Amino acid sequence: MQLAIVQVEQKEPNVWELQVEVPVSEVERATESVYRQLSRTLRVPGFRPGRIPPGLIKRWVGEEQIREQVLEDLLPQALSTALQEQRLEPVVLPELKDIQFEEGQPLRFVAEVITKPEVQLGTYKGLVLQRAKLQVTDEMVQDALEEVRRDLAKFEPTEEPAQEGDRVRVRYQVLREGEEPTDQWESATLTAGATGWAPPLPENLIGRRQGDEGQFTYTYDTNHPNPQLAGKTVQVRFVVESVLRRILPELTDELVQQELGLESMEALKEELRRELESRLRRVARSADRSQAEEALLQQCQVTVPNALVERFAQRLLTETEASLRQRGWQLERWLAQQGKTLEEYQGELRQEAERRLKLRFIFEAIAERENITVTEEEVRQLLAQEEKVDEETLATVRRQLLEQRVLDLVLTTAQWQEIELPQEAG
Repeated sequence: MQLAIVQVEQKEPNVWELQVEVPVSEVERATESVYRQLSRTLRVPGFRPGRIPPGLIKRWVGEEQIREQVLEDLLPQALSTALQEQRLEPVVLPELKDIQFEEGQPLRFVAEVITKPEVQLGTYKGLVLQRAKLQVTDEMVQDALEEVRRDLAKFEPTEEPAQEGDRVRVRYQVLREGEEPTDQWESATLTAGATGWAPPLPENLIGRRQGDEGQFTYTYDTNHPNPQLAGKTVQVRFVVESVLRRILPELTDELVQQELGLESMEALKEELRRELESRLRRVARSADRSQAEEALLQQCQVTVPNALVERFAQRLLTETEASLRQRGWQLERWLAQQGKTLEEYQGELRQEAERRLKLRFIFEAIAERENITVTEEEVRQLLAQEEKVDEETLATVRRQLLEQRVLDLVLTTAQWQEIELPQEAG
């Protein structure tokens, strides 16, 4: 494709603005191509495919749809040609704006192009890092045994008042202001004293016996994610049907054999110790990675373009909003519950975006220097079980593999100093 004009201006380091003009001849060629394609695919009574006049196509399809299809063909070609002419390699899809396109006129548009920033690699081999000495203690094993006891506990009916941790079978009604009691009840089995419920029915079950009736009022927080409940007051009526008390078993060889399929208590302890060691190793790997990343950020210098940080931060915000919507939350109410303003949260996202982008470019620079690569076959093998894989997914997996290999290099060449710290299984 021949372009009439390509003007380039650097807005900030690694951020370029291209003003592109596509001549009328190229626009007409693309328009004719669209008409030929439509002429072959349209079905118009009285006309054979490929023989439909352009004027009739315009009436059947509409000028706006033809315009959009011409732009869909022209813009990527023009952008690709402009980037090649200016020898620019964008790290993200260029943002197009100020598109001017009228019949019989050149196509004009502006593209914001962000290129990869230069990375000044410092020390990344032989980094001095600290690693806490992680050891499974007898206390940790004992705590794990108590978890097993709680998992194997049985619940038996009791006539005593409900204590914290008891299971309570209850019928209840939640009545909004102005609503009268009905014969319709909800049933549930709740853990007495459990927190985090709204209304807090489990907390109101403490001290209640089988057959007890009760009621209480509750006002929802004004920042509740459900706007229909925010700030509203409800009355909760309930009837205790039964109280079930947790009975913790004594761990014996016989119980372990029956319930867990293990030979003895000693076998259970060994199994728990292996699980705790595995858990500690996962915690240690995560801590090692975080420490290595922070060391790389200190040792290597890279300035990420503001425009790229803003785009990535906006993507993180969009992902947060989508995640909250899936849980029935609104961003504004979630932020209010967190005690943050939108501006404060956006500032946090910009910091996170800048950190991630810096690490990405540092990893890529180390990989290039060390000739660390990832093949397409390796990527596709990891995604072999996926039915549909798009280019974005392929790129993400490729980048994750590359980053992991770079981290493996950094971690295996590091000088580790072991330190004594109190550790928990977590």
